[in-house]
Amino acid sequence: MDRTVVIYKSKHGSTKQYAEWIGEELECPVIDVKDFNKKDFVNYDNIIYGGHVQAGGIQGFDLIKKAMRWGRLDGKKIVTFAVGLNVMQKETRMQLREINFDKPYVERMTCFYCPGAYNPEVVKGIDAGIMKMMISMLEGKGALDMTEDDKKLLEAVKKGANYVDRKYIEPIVNEFK
Repeated sequence: MDRTVVIYKSKHGSTKQYAEWIGEELECPVIDVKDFNKKDFVNYDNIIYGGHVQAGGIQGFDLIKKAMRWGRLDGKKIVTFAVGLNVMQKETRMQLREINFDKPYVERMTCFYCPGAYNPEVVKGIDAGIMKMMISMLEGKGALDMTEDDKKLLEAVKKGANYVDRKYIEPIVNEFK
């Protein structure tokens, strides 16, 4: 088997869970981005990067983008996965592509989407403020303009939700088997 690594950045645990499941399936190391040394890219043929979505950005993804920009990942197979509450929505996926894959060296990169979890009781500070703004934005649409996806997201943000499911790693794992 090729040398594979899963690198991830997780804030509340959903991305870490997906990364660990991928690592189990592929029998490869799983490393938090804060513990990964970019010099270690040379040790791997396959790189899987996972990050939680915040304000449309895949957190920690700059590690991969910078390495690709400078050619440090040439000849390696690289995929990424984004984790968030509403990443399964087509509009969200399009925004994620526009924001994160906006450079020629990453625009064709494969990105998988894994729905996350949200617990409003543990979110504090600026994150809580962002979620309050999201609630206001969604409620501001009004009943007639709100889609079913909007309604589902609004309920998840208000009450909390957990959409984390091992089934979402299957296409990622299949890329490397």
